[in-house]
Amino acid sequence: MQTLLQDLRFAFRQILRNPGFSLTAILSLTLGIGATVAVYSILYDAVLHPWPHSGIERIVDVWITDSAGRDGTWGLTGPQIRQLRQTHAVEDVVASNYTDQTVTGSDVPDDDVVNEMTGSHFQFLGLPPLLGRYIVPADVPDSQDPQPVAVLSYKFWQRHFRGDPAVVGKSIQLNHKTYTIIGVMPVRFTWRDGDVYIP
Repeated sequence: MQTLLQDLRFAFRQILRNPGFSLTAILSLTLGIGATVAVYSILYDAVLHPWPHSGIERIVDVWITDSAGRDGTWGLTGPQIRQLRQTHAVEDVVASNYTDQTVTGSDVPDDDVVNEMTGSHFQFLGLPPLLGRYIVPADVPDSQDPQPVAVLSYKFWQRHFRGDPAVVGKSIQLNHKTYTIIGVMPVRFTWRDGDVYIP
């Protein structure tokens, strides 16, 4: 113990005697540790724990570039999506739209990202829910209004319901419209940074 204290006193004196060298060493260590953490974070997400969706290498996102060089998503109507599904060029076509909506019905309104999704979207991504079920085609009948059901992201579930496992069957209001919660997605699931998913 005495030797350790002597070494620490000696190191402290050297730091005070050569502050420029000491600062350079500390900055070098800081940058090295920061770079290591950054590289490990990328490898952890990309290699060790890739996207949880099944068949991710077969999923494509269609964008269109107009004659002026502007990129944009490809807006399709319901009949156009159904027609594309009948072609042999694609296995399935799913569509989603995200909006900012307000969670109402509680003491403090809260703005969140709500993803509107076609009925086969969750099946297409192939990740089972953590609780309950996800949106299925029966929730989005052709030529009818979608069912008022909602699936919660894991973070939203933790933030608004404190991880209550009995959340399935409860109600949530989005812009004063009531939805029945049918499921909660796992912690690693995300789609367009959505907080709530509705048909």
